[in-house]
Amino acid sequence: MNYRQLKYAIALSEKKNFSVVAENLKITQPALSKHILSLEEELGVKLFDRSANPVKLTPAGEDFIYRAKEIVYCEDSLRRSMDTFKSGNAGKISIGVTPFRSSYLVLEMIKKVRNKYPGICIQLHEVRNEVLRKEAEEGKYDFSIVNLPVDDALLEIRTLEADKLVLVVPNKLKHLIECDEGEIDFSYCRQLPFAVVSPSQEMRQLFDKLCISSGFHPIIAVEAVGLNTIWAVARSGIAATLLPEQFVRQENTDGMTVFDIKDAKYTRQPVVAIKRDRQLSEAVAYAIEVLCNKKF
Repeated sequence: MNYRQLKYAIALSEKKNFSVVAENLKITQPALSKHILSLEEELGVKLFDRSANPVKLTPAGEDFIYRAKEIVYCEDSLRRSMDTFKSGNAGKISIGVTPFRSSYLVLEMIKKVRNKYPGICIQLHEVRNEVLRKEAEEGKYDFSIVNLPVDDALLEIRTLEADKLVLVVPNKLKHLIECDEGEIDFSYCRQLPFAVVSPSQEMRQLFDKLCISSGFHPIIAVEAVGLNTIWAVARSGIAATLLPEQFVRQENTDGMTVFDIKDAKYTRQPVVAIKRDRQLSEAVAYAIEVLCNKKF
């Protein structure tokens, strides 16, 4: 017994005519008769009295149709519910992202997704990048935003705008460098105090490489875990710092000067990472499209 057989039997109980029902269902009359006969054989009872004109239900058929309508109603409701989730009108989008990127990269995407799919709940799982790669490979989230490199045998990637690092200097510290604005040679920054993240983090490793290539050991004034903390330190005027330009553009930089770094070689390349062969809902696919087409 299957959903199609139930629907056919219900239709026949209502129209009481094989030819009419077959035409409405866009199948042949022999095919309809075969479906009904197969159902009766499976159940071991006759559902329709074919000797009557028009066809009528047997007592067993009346009870069957009553219960079949309940089953079909429940299945139709279930299908509608699942279609709602599939279309993105309900459900959740699970995103793995670092705490820093969640503060600036995904906000516009969230607004657009919520406008298009108001029934969606967006879950941001804020995780350190090194942990995020592993969890992305395990398929823990609908998608993750991580830095390259990743294992492309396990993950399908969509490239985002690269993190261009800029130097942010409190104006009260500008007397320590030989540049007023625009582009700066990083070797001019040897007298600046810096706010940096811990050595285990990728942003710090980029900073250290830049200092080495510029030929000086930096003055570390503050070392913290989070980039948002580093930004707060720089905003307070205590120290300069390096941050992605995309983040800085969206912040209030009154009392600070932002410099491009001359011949900057060290950047981070973020990507949207999706577990290979993962089926994406309409809403998830839209969220990824918004992120990948975002212009800062």
